[in-house]
Amino acid sequence: MRKHANGAQLRKLPLVIAMVGCLYGAPALAQDAAQAKPEETKPQDADKKSQPKELEKITVTGSLLKRLEYDTTSPVQVLTADVSADVGQINTAEFLQKSSVAAGSTQITNQFAGFVVEGGTGVQTVNLRGLGAQRTAVLLNGQRPGPAGTRGQVLAFDLNVIPQSILQRAEIVKDGSSSIYGSDALAGVVNLITRKNIDQLEFSITGRAPQDGGGEAVTISLANGWNFSNGTIAAAAEYYLQEPLRFRDRDFLKCAEDLVWDEAGNRIDRQNRSVTAGTELDGCSSGNLYANTVIDAVSGLRYIPSPTGNTIGLIPGYRPRTNANYGAGNTGQAYYEDVLNFDFFGEQQLIDRQERFSVFANSDFSFGDVNWTTEFLYNRRGTDTHRWRQFFPLTGGTTAILAAYRYTDGSSFKSPVPSGIAQPIMPFASDQKIRVDYYYVRTGLDGLIGGTDTWAWSANASYTRSDGDYSVLSILKSRSGDADPALRPWTGGRSPVVNYFDPGFLSGERMDELIAAIGVWHTGNTVYDQYLFNAVATGEMFDLPAGPVGAAFGVEYRNFSIDDQPSQEERSGDLWGQSTAAVTKGSDHVKEVFTEIEVPLLKGKPMFESLNLNLSARAFDYASVGDSDYVWKAGLSWQIIPAVRLRATKGTSYRAPGLYELYLGNLSSFVSQTSIDPCIQWGQSTNDNIRANCAAAGIPDNFAGATSSAQVYQGGGAGFLKPETSNAFTAGIVFTPTSWPFSLAVDYFNYEVRDQISNLTAATIVSGCYGSDVYPNEFCNRLERNPNNHPTAPNKIENVYATYVNINKQKVRGYDLLTRYDGDFSFGKLEVEGQVTYTIEDFDQLFSTSAASGFTTSDRLGSIGRPQLVGNLRTTLKRGDWSYTWYMNYVDETKSLTLSPSFTYFGWTNAQRDIVAEDRLYHTVSVRYNQPKWSVLFGVQNLLDTDPPTVSTGVATRYGNVPAFATQYDLLGRTFFSRIDFKF
Repeated sequence: MRKHANGAQLRKLPLVIAMVGCLYGAPALAQDAAQAKPEETKPQDADKKSQPKELEKITVTGSLLKRLEYDTTSPVQVLTADVSADVGQINTAEFLQKSSVAAGSTQITNQFAGFVVEGGTGVQTVNLRGLGAQRTAVLLNGQRPGPAGTRGQVLAFDLNVIPQSILQRAEIVKDGSSSIYGSDALAGVVNLITRKNIDQLEFSITGRAPQDGGGEAVTISLANGWNFSNGTIAAAAEYYLQEPLRFRDRDFLKCAEDLVWDEAGNRIDRQNRSVTAGTELDGCSSGNLYANTVIDAVSGLRYIPSPTGNTIGLIPGYRPRTNANYGAGNTGQAYYEDVLNFDFFGEQQLIDRQERFSVFANSDFSFGDVNWTTEFLYNRRGTDTHRWRQFFPLTGGTTAILAAYRYTDGSSFKSPVPSGIAQPIMPFASDQKIRVDYYYVRTGLDGLIGGTDTWAWSANASYTRSDGDYSVLSILKSRSGDADPALRPWTGGRSPVVNYFDPGFLSGERMDELIAAIGVWHTGNTVYDQYLFNAVATGEMFDLPAGPVGAAFGVEYRNFSIDDQPSQEERSGDLWGQSTAAVTKGSDHVKEVFTEIEVPLLKGKPMFESLNLNLSARAFDYASVGDSDYVWKAGLSWQIIPAVRLRATKGTSYRAPGLYELYLGNLSSFVSQTSIDPCIQWGQSTNDNIRANCAAAGIPDNFAGATSSAQVYQGGGAGFLKPETSNAFTAGIVFTPTSWPFSLAVDYFNYEVRDQISNLTAATIVSGCYGSDVYPNEFCNRLERNPNNHPTAPNKIENVYATYVNINKQKVRGYDLLTRYDGDFSFGKLEVEGQVTYTIEDFDQLFSTSAASGFTTSDRLGSIGRPQLVGNLRTTLKRGDWSYTWYMNYVDETKSLTLSPSFTYFGWTNAQRDIVAEDRLYHTVSVRYNQPKWSVLFGVQNLLDTDPPTVSTGVATRYGNVPAFATQYDLLGRTFFSRIDFKF
């Protein structure tokens, strides 16, 4: 057994500092391919000041044990903050989401304001292997802070709370790690390591400005440190501002087109014959905003602004639309008269405005044989979104042919359509303001166990609080004048307060008046609290011929609670077009015991430099889960020769249901048929599956939709949800030749997650039924639609059942490659570093079979947003005070796996559409000039100004012409960035 330096004190030794310094400048393979080797101890002379000290053991990410080598059996990828700065990554989310282990799947960024995401608008998370952010544990200096966000679905860690200026590196454990780090670590672990040694005042300012405008960002940080005889204190503050990227800022966003060709390659998009023909809005045929239309809710006839100014019908300046398809034999001209774009639509934000302020402080003191560390983090985030939605109430009045649609307030209001029951469609602002205050404080003690020289202990306690307000601009049902009989409890039969059939309201010109008349800002609040305590003892149990057996034993207790209080308007159900929101309130706690043991099997034998067996296990006892459970992991590390090491791990992981998955307030709500039913006017759809499946359901192709709303039932799964479980296997080889400055690590990974917890929204269920390759399927069993011979409401969707459930399974397999070269030449020092992830299977099945899930296959590999191959390569030349960096980032081609390029387009047979999102190779270059007291960095991202790939309408959810969920692609274009650092 080795003794600690000076026989007693457990201190942070120079080896740790040296390793941190090396890692800070050389990230990729610190644990995977370039093991740090401890210095050899030499005979000591007590009288010499240069006397070497015995090396201290350290705890590294992926293990609980203290060890001399910066190495574990688990594959770990290291990213450093200075390299992130050199390639223009300006915040913590980019830092992690662009890594190869994450870039192969959709990442939740602040560009998803138009979607419901866990954690609420503006949250940014990291999703390893495509298994979901809620299955990736995020640590801060080895400890688990709580999540942040708004609304009832707070679970995954929000990367916004970590200011990048305090980061030194991130260490990503790339196997299932529930046995080491607890629940939520199914896909792996991200350990964020902060800077520890700040001995003088530092100031930094970083800016980023796209060449075409929009999306500008700036970071300003200030840090200082104080050294004392027995410890240190460091503190930092950071301000971050991200300006919005609007649809008008990019050509590929501001005008969504059908993008369809004939077999000879000629464009055959429908012709625009609406009132916008010949204007700057011409040709924007899909996916922008559909409004300025009035529908006769009984006949389905649609009235549009008359392109010639004549009037047909009861609305001055409007007439029935006369959209046309192509004729037989691909003759004639397909065209549309609907208004599909507006001047103001370009103001819609894709990337939201975000402003953050952060303060971080830590201290590290020694009192005899005991060390005391503390950390404090405060983050204030503001996210503002500006988007558009449709407002399409049902209006009745004195001429309504159905008595239920006549107002009871004595109004003379009437709807100017033959049936007297109309559905005017007009634009309305969809804005949000999010403000989240996040607090995290941790304190910990560690030292040696008395009477031993190899056993150490540590104990940590932490508290996290996320307190978020979410303000939303909505429409009040009670002021909407919506004549839907299902809404009478809110409207009271009152008529509209303004004339929706005025062209100023229909076109959006008088939107401010509309907002003042029926809109309301309302605010909800979400508080998430977490208390955590853990204690670990680690040391050497006994000696074997190959060395001592290391062991760690620990306990952890975690108590967490959520209290989401929606606004009174949401709770009462008085919001048009939105689900009623109930209070989500609940708590849970977990008690855990865990252990890790490492057994040296062989050492110093031919072909066995070392052979170590690592075993770990953790038992869980959640208050919310009826039975306790446990997980385990076994790993083997075989150092064949100094240059070659093999490693493998196999184990199980576990994730208990999150608070919102258990306690999301039970609620029922009414949603309009227009918002969820894809079979409305399916004859005009370009989606092959919708056309085929709606026809198979017996729904006519001109079905106008039912006049009354569908009822949606939602709620948490407390009482029947069970934990998710998984198996993970990794195997790899690490090659580190001693005679050549090159290192290589290749790892195979295989994850399988069972009983995944998921929330199937109403829109997901209905679109999954009618938009899937296979019909009928399990989605269809979760909704109730009237038959087409129903006496009063044929083909109406009556009920949709959308609750949290355990679904089937997900599996992902593939390879990671990390490589690094460091060479010293007469012209300078050259660093070349690469990361690649190659996926060979990406299996995702909601129900028991592919057909039940609505697909012909459950393998999503290569589908849009899930590329098979991603990677990056960085080359840096350091010459004197100058550093030059060239960074390449590659995203493989993806495509729709279910659609054919040939299809029938509005009557045109064998039309061709673009179902492929082509691969992209992005280039970033930068130059840095370093001086002892200051440095300057300047660079250009996306040097060649490469646009993201586009796809045709109906192929994928799109922003403009770009796939919305393919977050691997760059939306900003050529972007200039710079950074200035000062030390005082």
